[in-house]
Amino acid sequence: MLQVFSYRLVDKSEFDEFYQSLKSKLPSTLVSKIERFRFSADKQRSLIGDLIVRKFYAKELNLNPNKIEFEYNQHDKPTLKGFPKAHFNISHSGDFVVVAFSDCSVGIDIEKNKGNRLKVAKRFFTREELDDLFALEGEAKQVNYFYQLWTLKESYMKAIGKGMSMSLSSFSFKKFYSDYRLRYSSEDMGYQFTSYLVDPEYACHVCSKFIEKPKMQEITLANFQTLFS
Repeated sequence: MLQVFSYRLVDKSEFDEFYQSLKSKLPSTLVSKIERFRFSADKQRSLIGDLIVRKFYAKELNLNPNKIEFEYNQHDKPTLKGFPKAHFNISHSGDFVVVAFSDCSVGIDIEKNKGNRLKVAKRFFTREELDDLFALEGEAKQVNYFYQLWTLKESYMKAIGKGMSMSLSSFSFKKFYSDYRLRYSSEDMGYQFTSYLVDPEYACHVCSKFIEKPKMQEITLANFQTLFS
């Protein structure tokens, strides 16, 4: 099973109104977490990621969303406490929050194109990735390919569960037609990668054990109105 969801941030006034209407119903630990953020956009990204997970498992596992608890591995990857086969992963960047759910390890990453970061590629990517990257004609194509590789790498590291503790050059990707494949890695090679065009200014990839490529489902604030009722 693999399901993928996306949410586009709303403006500050709409989110603040939503948050205040829901605040008294939220778990105190979640409120404390959200209140630590200084900016409204950061609060929105953090809260919505959490709510998508609670809504999904409230339905799929018939759980009380207020009773859902998380635990974390040594690299801070969250899992659903008490449900070892319930896997999820959250990512956010710019105006989007994306979440992937599976019954085996999964990783998702989204990144907004913030311009030329090719110096980062030169420092961290593999020789083969760099050869493919700089074989492309023009800076725009090279920058776009950088973000594709970056989100592939992030999604893989998150699925493995080691995050940025893994060296970015310890595994390598290559594009074959419209798909990207893992060329080599000292970790599990049995993963598939799916690209999602969330927005032209963003790159997004999901790493999972599934060949299927489910449609990304869009979530809005209206989807949470009855979650804690």
